Amino acid sequence: MEKGIVINIGEYKGDKPIEVVLRQGEAAKVQQLELKAPESRDVIGVLSTPYDWLSKRIGTIDIQQANVLVEREKCQITLTVNERDFYAKSKFTGRAEYTDTYAAFGINDPSKGWQPAKLGQFLRLNRSVFSDREQCMKLVSILKNFKAKATAEIEKQRDPSGSMADVYRCQVESSLPKSFTVNMAIFKGTAKQGFEIEFDHYISDGDVYLQLVSPGAKEMAETYRDTCIDQVIAKIKDVAPDIAILEA
Repeated sequence: MEKGIVINIGEYKGDKPIEVVLRQGEAAKVQQLELKAPESRDVIGVLSTPYDWLSKRIGTIDIQQANVLVEREKCQITLTVNERDFYAKSKFTGRAEYTDTYAAFGINDPSKGWQPAKLGQFLRLNRSVFSDREQCMKLVSILKNFKAKATAEIEKQRDPSGSMADVYRCQVESSLPKSFTVNMAIFKGTAKQGFEIEFDHYISDGDVYLQLVSPGAKEMAETYRDTCIDQVIAKIKDVAPDIAILEA
């Protein structure tokens, strides 16, 4: 026998009917939140970023599950924590980056070739890197007239079998200065420095392309890179002497 429902009403005088509503059903179910794996964190910043993070969080990580990768050619240091945990592994990368101006010149970049006239226009727009503006405008004029002079020399040749490459080489050596001096910062956040840039050239499809070469800039960049990287590594060793440091 189904048990009935008992309702107790106190001091009821019968003047108004009492309505009782019985609702049946199940209580709403509370939806469980979806379980998610921890998110890894990858951060890219300035060269000291790996040390800056490690010095603040050294007590929260397992140093045996962390490593530091040093890539000098790329000017970067990468700190990896939780290296064996697919979900919690995080990387903190610090980089020393070239300034936009230095990168635009393509100095010591074998893949960067300038057509003389375009290089002249580029130098004209970036004449602020020249200490001597007159030297800049003279160089711009030579570069803009380079192809016309080379073509005239080629047409003067009596021997039709003469080498076009030799003519271009002679023009590069005779009309262009051996080098020119600029004053610019190589890495972001550093002071401007003066250094010389030399011309090199190659021939492609009958046209001459100039390349900008600077042994001095290369030496300054390598010295700065190695000095800064070594300073950051020394700081990392101070706070985490047992961490694995790898040179790539």
